[in-house]
Amino acid sequence: MHPLPGDPVVLRRTGQRYAETASAIRDAVATLDRIAEPSAMVSVAVDRVRADAERLSRDIAAAERRYGETGDALVDYAAALDRAQDDADRAIRDAHDADGDAAALQARERTLRSKLRAMPDDTSAADIRTLQRSITSVGADLDRSEGAAESARQRWEEAVADRDRAARVAIDRIRGVVDGSDLNDSFWDDVGGAIGAVFDAIGDAIRAIAGAVVAAVMAIVAAVIVLVAAVLVVVAAIVLLGLAVVAALIVAALAIAALLIVVVAAALLAFVAIALVVGLLLVTAALVLLVAAAIGVILAAVVGLAVLILSSPLFWALVFATVAFIGVVLAWRVAIEIFAPTPEVDEFAPDPANDESYLAWQDAEAVDRIDSMDDLVALEGYSDKMGGSSQTVVDIMRVEGDPPRYIVTLPSTQDWQVAGVFFGEDMNGDGAVNDLDTNIVLRLFPEVRTQYERAVLEAMRQAGIQPTDPVLLVGFSQGGILAGHLAANRSDEFNFQGVLAYGAPIDDMAIPPKTEVVSMQHHDDVVHTLDLTPSPPDTDTWSTYSEPVPIDPITGKPYPQAHDNEAYRQTALRLQAEDGTVDDGFSQFYGDIVSNEQYAFKE
Repeated sequence: MHPLPGDPVVLRRTGQRYAETASAIRDAVATLDRIAEPSAMVSVAVDRVRADAERLSRDIAAAERRYGETGDALVDYAAALDRAQDDADRAIRDAHDADGDAAALQARERTLRSKLRAMPDDTSAADIRTLQRSITSVGADLDRSEGAAESARQRWEEAVADRDRAARVAIDRIRGVVDGSDLNDSFWDDVGGAIGAVFDAIGDAIRAIAGAVVAAVMAIVAAVIVLVAAVLVVVAAIVLLGLAVVAALIVAALAIAALLIVVVAAALLAFVAIALVVGLLLVTAALVLLVAAAIGVILAAVVGLAVLILSSPLFWALVFATVAFIGVVLAWRVAIEIFAPTPEVDEFAPDPANDESYLAWQDAEAVDRIDSMDDLVALEGYSDKMGGSSQTVVDIMRVEGDPPRYIVTLPSTQDWQVAGVFFGEDMNGDGAVNDLDTNIVLRLFPEVRTQYERAVLEAMRQAGIQPTDPVLLVGFSQGGILAGHLAANRSDEFNFQGVLAYGAPIDDMAIPPKTEVVSMQHHDDVVHTLDLTPSPPDTDTWSTYSEPVPIDPITGKPYPQAHDNEAYRQTALRLQAEDGTVDDGFSQFYGDIVSNEQYAFKE
C-alpha cells in the first residue's frame, strides 16, 4: 500500500481560476448585449457593429458554460481526492501498526512453544495447562491483529475506488460540456475576432468588391484549363485504344503458335504410344506362346511319367508296403496306449537345477487370482515349461466359492519321440506322455483311453475334485484336443462346464451344450485345421474366434510362428479389449485362488 498521488490544493485553485474566467465572460456578454440593443443611431457601420456584437455574445455565452462547468468539476474532484487521501493514509497507518503487533505476537508465540517443548518430563500438569492457555491467548490476539491488518487493506482499496469513481465523474462532466458545445475556437480567439470585426467593418465592402473581381478572373482561367485538359484526355484515350488493339493482335498470334506446337507434340506422343503398345502386344503374345509350349511339354512329360509309374507293379508294391508299414506303426502305437499301464501320478517336485522348469513353477505359484481369459492362457505356458519333454505336469487350481470350482490346465505336445521309430531309437517311448503318439490316438481313435487321459483323470481325483464340482479345462494344441475330448467323451465322470481351447482341432467334437466352449484360431495356424472340418456356427455355448496373427509388442511385428502360446495370449488380450463379454461364460471360474497344485507323470 502507498499514499495516493495528487495535489487537491492545485486542483482547487485551477478550478477557482476557471470559475473566475467564467465570471469575466459573463460581464463581457452583458456589455455586448447592451451594444446590440437598438438605438437612434442608424448607419451601415453601426448596424454591422450591432450584428457582430449579437453574434459574439452568443459564442461567448457558450464559452462561459464550458469554463464554469469545468471549474465546478475540478473543485468537486479536489474535495473527493482530499477525502480519499485522508482515508488511505489512515488505512496505511493502521495496517502498519497491525503488522507490527502481529510480528511481536508471532515472536511471543514461538517463544512460548519453545518453552513448552523444553519443559522437563516431570513438569506438573497445571504448569503445562497454564503455558498452553498463554499460547492460546497469544494465538487469539494474533488472529485479531491479522484481521485488523486485512481490514486496513480493504479500507485502503475502498479509498482508491472512491478516488477513481470521483475522477470518472469529473471527466464525464468536463467531456459532456465540451462535446455538447458547438464552440470550435477558444475564448480568446473569439474575442480577438470580434474586436477585429468591429474595427474592420468599414473595409469589408472594399474587400468584397476586390474579391468579386479576382473571382471572375480566376473563373475564366479555370475554364480555359478545363478545356485544354479535356482535349488532352481525348488524345490520350485514342493512343491507349491503339496500343490495346496492337497488344491483342500480338497475344492472338502467340496463342495460335502455342496451339500448333501442342498439336504437333500430341501427335508425336500418340505415335510413340501406339508403337509401344503394339510392341508390347507382340512381345506378350510371343511369351504366351512360349509359356504355353513349355507347359504342354511339361504336362506331356508328367502324364507320360504318371502312366509309366501307375502301370508299374513295383510302384503299387511300394504303395501297399508303405500303407502296410504305416498301418502297423499306428496299430503298434495304439496298442501301446491301450495296454500301457496308467502312469504313476505324483505331486510335482520342482528341480532348481532346471532353470526353465523352476522359474515356470515360481510363476505358477505366484498366481493368486484369475480375472480374464489371458490369465488362463498364461497358465498353459507355465505347465508346458514345468514339464518339458521329460515329464507331463498338469496344473490344478481351486477357485474360492461354494461349491469348489477348479481350473485344470493341460500342457501341449512337448515330446515328439514317436518319430524315433524311423531312426531306430525310442521304440517304446519314455518321458512326457503329451507326445505325438497321444495326438494320433486322440484324433483317430477317440474311444481309446490314452496314458495322458488316464493320468489327468487320476490327477483330478487326487486333487479332490468331485464328480459334481464345476471344472474348466484349458489347453493349447494337444492340450486343447484333450480338453475337447474329455468334455465330449467323459462328461459322465466329471462336471466339465468350460473348455478354453486354442490352436487345437476340436471343430468336429460333439461337446454337449452344458459346456461353455471358447475356441481361438489363428489364420496361418494349420494345426487347428487337421480335423479337416470347418468351424461350427456359433451358439449360445460355443464361440469360435478366427483371428490374424497378432503383433508382438516387443518387436512391433507379427509373431513369426502362428502356433505359439504367447501369440494366442496377445489375441486373448485384444479380443477382451474389443468385447468384454467374450469370456463371460467362464466368469464363475474367476476369483481368488484357494489352492494351486501341480501333478507330474511320465511313461
